Amino acid sequence: MALLPSFLALPASSPSRADTTFNRVSRICSTGGAAHDNALLLRAAEVADWSAGHTAPHPNFGCVIARNGEVVGEGFLYAQGTKCAELQAVEAANELGRGATAYINMEPGDCHGDQTPVSSLVQAGISRVVVGIRHPLGHLRGKAINSFRNEGIRVDVVGEELPSKKMEKALKSCILVNAPLLYRAAFHVPFSVLKYAMTLDGKIAARSGDASWVSSRLSRGRVFELRGRSDAIVVGGNTVRQDDPRLTARHGGGHVPARIVMSKSLNLPEEANLWNTHDAYTIIATQRGARKDIQEKLAKKGVEVVEFDMLNPRDVMEYCYSRGCLSILWECGGELAAPAISSGVIHKVYAFIAPKIIGGRGAPSPVGELGMIQMSQALDLIDVSIEAIGPDILVSGFLHPIPDLSPVIPSIHETAALDPTVSPYESKIIFFYKTWDPFGAFSNFSPHSIIMPDETGVPCMWPTVEHYYQVHQQLSSFD
Repeated sequence: MALLPSFLALPASSPSRADTTFNRVSRICSTGGAAHDNALLLRAAEVADWSAGHTAPHPNFGCVIARNGEVVGEGFLYAQGTKCAELQAVEAANELGRGATAYINMEPGDCHGDQTPVSSLVQAGISRVVVGIRHPLGHLRGKAINSFRNEGIRVDVVGEELPSKKMEKALKSCILVNAPLLYRAAFHVPFSVLKYAMTLDGKIAARSGDASWVSSRLSRGRVFELRGRSDAIVVGGNTVRQDDPRLTARHGGGHVPARIVMSKSLNLPEEANLWNTHDAYTIIATQRGARKDIQEKLAKKGVEVVEFDMLNPRDVMEYCYSRGCLSILWECGGELAAPAISSGVIHKVYAFIAPKIIGGRGAPSPVGELGMIQMSQALDLIDVSIEAIGPDILVSGFLHPIPDLSPVIPSIHETAALDPTVSPYESKIIFFYKTWDPFGAFSNFSPHSIIMPDETGVPCMWPTVEHYYQVHQQLSSFD
């Protein structure tokens, strides 16, 4: 299943999309058995994917409730702070949910202290829950599953109670729909996608640097969708100087990613579209001590400047990880793409290939020097997908395999409760806090106030998470 199916261009509430897939699933489910479970779990993953770009930093959750082979309710987290997928599905199913089976793409547990995903299915009288994958975060893994079982609900997990071979397509979809969270949990860096558009002869711009436009309008629309699925977009100084991009999503709503500019020298223009922080938040990542005059001017425009002892992609991604980012989109040129690939922080590639030839010995290519001298050294993409987008071809695939997060299966007697010796404020643990306003929730890029402990451990109100984060960064520097 592609991460960006074509139906994402439709509004999330589109009845035609839901009805069409609804009917297809119902036909498949009439066969029963493993095919029945595979089709309905695949449907749950599809429904979960509708939330991508609208719920960050929450994972993508979908729930489908089926009774006697027919879908009677489904739901997904369609905006920050809204009802969870399980509760929506229960409300849609109404009394038909009693004795039915619920299919969920991933074990719930993204919101600290929120038991609604479990309690809604329990109170609805669901008799069986089919889970695609356990929660990838160690302090949440198995907790909801054990809660269901303690309530007498049968739980079947793919790869445990259900054979993964017969559920292969559904399992793959469940993994892909939350790939950012899986990669973050496994590798302690955000899930990073390198995107570029090139001509048939492998050029991303003319020899002069002009790149407007390599790909078609349809391909650029797909890029807006990719941006909307990301927490931040990374470019280098050359991109700012030559293209003066805006890097806004313009995908019809949803999450607005931050913009990150990596520049060692800070040889950047004083006026640029990225310095307009009304469009989106902008962060400059630079080398310690670089051009303090430019740093001050950018700071006055609302741009955050972060200094690194040695600026490199790995350290920047570890910094983004500490700020809670799940997914990063790299739209940089070849000179930055090469060290990003070499440092192992690029996990997937989206290459838009336009049916054009530009030539030019000095025209830039999408990836700079990697130090390889033999074709046998070339990096292979896996799980490759090829798609026609107007006149262009989109080739996508993973540079690194999806991590094996097969957990140690806890016994039925384990509580899987949160370890009381672990502080909930450790950066290695992700907690999501809901503010319960109509559309907002806590995230590193949201303006909502939060209640968190100060340095003495006393809870207090912080205007935004950025205030909390910056104060604690300053405090830690004095330790």
